[in-house]
Amino acid sequence: MNDKLRNLRIKAKMTQEGLAERMNVSRQSIAKWENGDSVPDIIKCGELAKIFDLSIEDIADIFTDTDGTKAFKPKNKYIFGKCVITNNTIVIPDEALKVFGLKNGDELVLLGDSEQGLGLTPITTMNEFVQEFVNAPTLGGVKNNENNY
Repeated sequence: MNDKLRNLRIKAKMTQEGLAERMNVSRQSIAKWENGDSVPDIIKCGELAKIFDLSIEDIADIFTDTDGTKAFKPKNKYIFGKCVITNNTIVIPDEALKVFGLKNGDELVLLGDSEQGLGLTPITTMNEFVQEFVNAPTLGGVKNNENNY
């Protein structure tokens, strides 16, 4: 996906280490950007634009898939678009259902944090997590014994 960034760097006769040093990031960060495993934050995009004498829009294009639909999308991270609540039912986009292997009738747990938002997870995943937590030698980071929880 990010061969464009690699090509810009090579054209500028820079190594990953050299670009990383100039941007005050690790060489691994540059490698992840070039491999599509992650994307730089907006500040680092601005720095890339200055280094390569490009606009911020040009830099955004570097991290956009060839079909133009998934700008700034690191691997395994998704933005599916909007969900709709109709008659207390959440309608989930088809692409999300496909990616996560969900089908009609699957049960999901709705999790929430008033500062960070909502999240859905299959109930089977939640059950596995709770079972691991209960069976752990410590419960919530505190030794689980008869006298102390």
